[in-house]
Amino acid sequence: MLSLFGKKKELEPVTPKQRYPCPFYGFHMAMEMLMDQSGNQCALITKSYSPCKMKISNQTPNWNKCQFVGEKNRKALETITDNFIIFPDEFFPKGAKSWKGMAFKDWQNYIMKQETSPK
Repeated sequence: MLSLFGKKKELEPVTPKQRYPCPFYGFHMAMEMLMDQSGNQCALITKSYSPCKMKISNQTPNWNKCQFVGEKNRKALETITDNFIIFPDEFFPKGAKSWKGMAFKDWQNYIMKQETSPK
């Protein structure tokens, strides 16, 4: 995100929330949008609600260790990164009745920089 002076500004949530380092954890995907579910859902499993495979295996969800990362899914992941909109609860503007969400790429960059995870 650029400021008025052209310098890149870090994203800051309206209401901070601890998240696992995975941009898909806790979201549901539909029609090029990812909606916050505040649960353990994996947005990459689209045929039905499905919890994160790592979480149900008693592992800490982590995008860098996920079975969906790899050459097999590269094209689909690039499409999501470049074209999808996401609606994380912590960025919903205070007092707003609705909002247009944010670019998935911005969310991915933000969430992968987080150093804390839910306990």
